[in-house]
Amino acid sequence: MIYILGPCALESWEMYLQTATELNNIMAGKEWYLKASFDKANRTSLHGKRGMGLDKALYAFGAIKEYFPNIKLITDVHECWQVEKLVPYIDAIQIPAFLCRQTDLIVECAKAFKRVNIKKGQWLGPENLIASADKIKETNPDCEAWMCDRGSIYGYHHLIVDFTIVESLKRVYDKVVLDCTHSVQRSRKVYGVQGDRELAEKYVIASSIFDYDGVFAEVHPDPPNAISDGDCQIYLNEFRDLMEKHERINRAV
Repeated sequence: MIYILGPCALESWEMYLQTATELNNIMAGKEWYLKASFDKANRTSLHGKRGMGLDKALYAFGAIKEYFPNIKLITDVHECWQVEKLVPYIDAIQIPAFLCRQTDLIVECAKAFKRVNIKKGQWLGPENLIASADKIKETNPDCEAWMCDRGSIYGYHHLIVDFTIVESLKRVYDKVVLDCTHSVQRSRKVYGVQGDRELAEKYVIASSIFDYDGVFAEVHPDPPNAISDGDCQIYLNEFRDLMEKHERINRAV
C-alpha cells in the first residue's frame, strides 16, 4: 500500500520541515509521498490564503530532498507551464479534482512524470473518469495512472465514499487511492464545520478492508490554524497511533 501524507497547503518552511521530519520517522519502511500544495488555486473566497507559491515552494522541495533523500514528494499542479518547473523535485504529480478532465494538463503531466495521481471530481461517477486514464496511457504507456477518490456529492452539501466502485476503478487505474480527508468535507453554512476529522480517521483504518491500493490523508501539526481544510486534517502528533490501528487492520485483512 502507498501513502500520500502531509499538509493541505505549503504554508511555511517551518511547518513543512516539521511535518516531513515526524512523518519520516512514523512511516519508516513504507512507500509514502510527502504531500503539500504550493498554491490552493481553487479557494472559495478571493481572499482565502493560498500557500507560499511556486517559486518559494521549489526551494522548499529542494531542501526536503537534500535533508531527506528517501522522501518522495507529490504536489498539485494547476497549469501546464508549471509542470516543467516541478520535474526536478517531484516524484508523482497530482491533478486536482476540478481539473480531472483537463486534457492539456493531463498530457503534459504524463509526458513529464512516471506517476500521475488524478483526484476524482466529486460530481463524476467511476465510468466518467476512464477517459482520463486513457489520456495518460495513450500519451505515455509507461506512466502509472492513479485515481484518488475524494468522495461523491450527495445532495448539495454532503460527500460520501462509495466503497462499491473500488473494484471497477482498479480495472482501469494502476492504483486506486482513498482520499480520507477531502472526502469528509462539509459546508460550514449547513453543518457549522468544514469537515469531520473523526470520520477521516475511520476511513484511514478501513481503507484496507475495501482493498484500496493507497491512502491519502492530510496531516498537519496544528489543524485548527491551517489556512485550509482545518476541520478535515489529522493531527500530526496523533498520526502514529492512527497508523498502528491501520496496520492491525492490514494484518487482519
